[in-house]
Amino acid sequence: MSPWALRQLDTIETPSLVVDQNRLDRNIERMESRAKDLGVALRPHLKTGKSIELAERIPSFHTTGGTVSTMQEATAFGDQTEKTLLYARTPTASALSAIGMSQQTDFRLNRVLVAVDSIEHFEGVPPLAPGYQGRFRVLIEIDSGEHRSGLQPDDPDLPRLVRELTDKPDIRLEGVFTHGGHSYEAKSIDTVRAIAEQERQAIVAAAEIFAEAGVDCPIRSVGSTPTVTHATHYDGCTEVRAGVFVFQDLFQVGMGNCDRDDLALSVATRVIGRRARDHRLLIDAGGIALSKDRSTRAFANPDHQAAGDVGDCGYGLVCNAEGELLEGLQVVEAWQEHGVVEARPGFELDIEDFPIGTMLRILPNHACMTAAAHEAYNVLMPNGQIRARWKRENGW
Repeated sequence: MSPWALRQLDTIETPSLVVDQNRLDRNIERMESRAKDLGVALRPHLKTGKSIELAERIPSFHTTGGTVSTMQEATAFGDQTEKTLLYARTPTASALSAIGMSQQTDFRLNRVLVAVDSIEHFEGVPPLAPGYQGRFRVLIEIDSGEHRSGLQPDDPDLPRLVRELTDKPDIRLEGVFTHGGHSYEAKSIDTVRAIAEQERQAIVAAAEIFAEAGVDCPIRSVGSTPTVTHATHYDGCTEVRAGVFVFQDLFQVGMGNCDRDDLALSVATRVIGRRARDHRLLIDAGGIALSKDRSTRAFANPDHQAAGDVGDCGYGLVCNAEGELLEGLQVVEAWQEHGVVEARPGFELDIEDFPIGTMLRILPNHACMTAAAHEAYNVLMPNGQIRARWKRENGW
């Protein structure tokens, strides 16, 4: 048992990540059910949690596999599942070389699917050892509207790339995938649904290119937390990918993807100063502990039609140590290791209620970015006890 088991929350060092285990499990169950209703497999994106213990709580991690964005994640999670892992970022030559060498030495990476949008990714990558029958397992990335990477389904380079990859003896082409990341810019749920349909149509069109070339396309992968949450259907697709759903965050609330009561991640912090004249508190969670993500500023725009009305949350909303929202309080400034808590207009902050040393918990704008600066999670039970400490697989 971890030496952190059954430790009281108020004894942990701050700033630290806190995960509400009940909310985490509820979020996982909801997304598992959503994928089942859509008739597709769930391939969870593990870059949000970066935790083996967390991944093991997701049933689909064991039945489908996962999605990763770093070689550190691929290596760590490859030890935990016999299923495939999609490395969902076009790879460097060094990453491909490591995966290629692993075909002969490290079978954890044998199950990694690599994502490419050009044959150039394989230039300069040493061939596999003579006589070895293993292959790179490859998906082609499709651009369904985000315009970050990938080929559009009608790009004349797509049929050419299908042929080139199929002809290479050390490559096994296994399908296509896309990411509707532009859903995060949507100002209404109807727009998110339209982007989900863009994803679906792009993948179906790309799969038709495979069929015209006489090439199988067994994996047809789509997804983001917003599009999977609101899609009408994913006919023609085989799997969906989502990541932040495990924790959710204030931006997801603002988009209408979840409720505040679904937020499973917070940053424990303590009051380290009080400014009566300025009606503000100083806390030991600054820009590094919280990130400087200000994505909820989008919800201050009156044109935003999303269902969740949170408004601009500054650098995060403030809860007491029990996780109860302190209405109207938010982090308004974030230096590297200092944060400033003030009240929103129309609310009051009585600093006498918060002696120096008081523990607070901050709900983040963007859970992935906030968690990235921390080494581990303190796993909280309803009785206020920390039952475990889950390590994060940070690094690249």
